[in-house]
Amino acid sequence: MSIKKVLLVAVGLVLPVAVFAQSADDVNYCNSLSATTRTVNRGADPQGSVANAMAQCSSNPAAGIPVLEKFLTDSKVSLPPRPMSFNPKMYPNMADCLTAAAAAKAPLNLCGPKQGM
Repeated sequence: MSIKKVLLVAVGLVLPVAVFAQSADDVNYCNSLSATTRTVNRGADPQGSVANAMAQCSSNPAAGIPVLEKFLTDSKVSLPPRPMSFNPKMYPNMADCLTAAAAAKAPLNLCGPKQGM
């Protein structure tokens, strides 16, 4: 097998796992934003675009997150911490790990020798 075929198969196997992990983190973060939004509204159901964004948390969190973040920051409320799904052990070498960590805005020290690099 050529190197290109091996890389293509490897990417095909790893990419769905990475996308699922990211979307699960996005769903959890969106739900956390929704809970904070309910607290800000004192339990009342929000209206309009905020209500639509909350409804999208389970199916399309990428669309709901920016709307909820804007609502909360406009309300002068601190955003809940966003979960991080960066796994340094997925990368075969330090350079790839550091590149991925920088892209994910994860701490670069996660790619250190203590993490199996």
